[in-house]
Amino acid sequence: MEKNSLSRLAGWMHGECTGELEIPAVSTDSRTAGGALFLPLVGERFDAHDFIPQAVENGALAVVSHRRGERYPVPAIYVEDTAQALLDLAGGYRAQFPCPVVAVTGSVGKTTTKELLAAVLGEGFQVLKTPENKNNTIGMPLTALQMGYDTEAAVFEMGMNHFGEISKMAACGQPDIAVITNIGTSHIGNLGSREGICKAKLEITEGLAERGGCAVLSADEPLLWEKRQEFQFPVFWFGIDNPQAVIRAENLRQTEGGVDFDLCWKLARYPAHLNLPGCHNVMNALAAAAAGFIVGLDPDQVTAGLAGLRDRDTHAKVYERGGYHIYEDVYNASPDAVLAVLRSFGAIPAARRFAALGGMLELGGYAREGHMAVGRAAASCCDGLYLYGAHAEDLRDGAVEAGLPPERVGIYETHEQLAQALRRDASPGDALLFKGSHAMDMGRALALFFDEG
Repeated sequence: MEKNSLSRLAGWMHGECTGELEIPAVSTDSRTAGGALFLPLVGERFDAHDFIPQAVENGALAVVSHRRGERYPVPAIYVEDTAQALLDLAGGYRAQFPCPVVAVTGSVGKTTTKELLAAVLGEGFQVLKTPENKNNTIGMPLTALQMGYDTEAAVFEMGMNHFGEISKMAACGQPDIAVITNIGTSHIGNLGSREGICKAKLEITEGLAERGGCAVLSADEPLLWEKRQEFQFPVFWFGIDNPQAVIRAENLRQTEGGVDFDLCWKLARYPAHLNLPGCHNVMNALAAAAAGFIVGLDPDQVTAGLAGLRDRDTHAKVYERGGYHIYEDVYNASPDAVLAVLRSFGAIPAARRFAALGGMLELGGYAREGHMAVGRAAASCCDGLYLYGAHAEDLRDGAVEAGLPPERVGIYETHEQLAQALRRDASPGDALLFKGSHAMDMGRALALFFDEG
């Protein structure tokens, strides 16, 4: 963060300021508040206002507080709500920088797309990007506060569980380019339907028309494509199946550890390569390529950026270990994500394919249908299933319905039992997939398979 006066920060937060000094940083953690403005947040089980004394003891220069009756030994900014104050602060700060800002959301693939966007834009700019999975209404504004005079482009990832969350982040991040990777079924239990998910994702486009920005949307997603006459801002459509997409991929060829394809843009085509597993990642690459072209990069820069990202920088990793082909994707899961991974997993050349699948959460009334769909797809490419956690029975029912013999489908109460069964059945030369919602902790099953638990 570049230095700003406390009164200026207070203005952005619509707060009342006591005292004046220069602030070089903002922290929401009392332990790291030394030399910074401490902004305490309130959670379900804690109120960080209780740690203001510790923050001051640790060297906080000033504090933010919604406890208007309290006085502190350092200058303070009093606000109505510290969570909103963080968003307002970051929004005011971000507005000081004229560099292009790209925001990305989607049901699946947004983190990979964020990394691809940063890799592509990095061919021509000094890029700030959302770190790790800091894509919520706390992590995103904290990322914006890391912008500096040397920032030439920024990429903000925006995730959500409920309506209104992306709207808040869009107002804060003020993107010039808004990217939606797809509309799936993640969080359908909170949002009611795919139409509801689409509405929530489109919050990322709020304010584009007023700022002169544009959107990058999937032409292969009917819920977006059917709204194409409604948008009041320019849209760059990307896709594989829709011939009307302005940026397309053709002649997809899955290679060992990646995908080759022809990148089509403005009546020309360019050879492109991804060092990421699965043809589904080509859609993410198209979104990143579109943003690159929009900000003025040339085709060589765009394709170099796409090829420069490795799977070690994403959630999904494909590698060999102990003679096994391992497909590790244990960060999170939704039906759409697992179906895409299964298509890629089925293309891995191996003696046999076994999938260790954990349950998928936040699906509401769609839970059984979504799990059964995954089970049916797994039956088409797997020789055996090892199931754990919520809705394992639904996964099994879908697989057996699709023809996988019941004796090849096991449900296990612990990761240890699953890993033991998989070690008993699998042999070097086989391919093993580990996938499930984050809460299922399928990475533990993988570690136990290799006796690392």
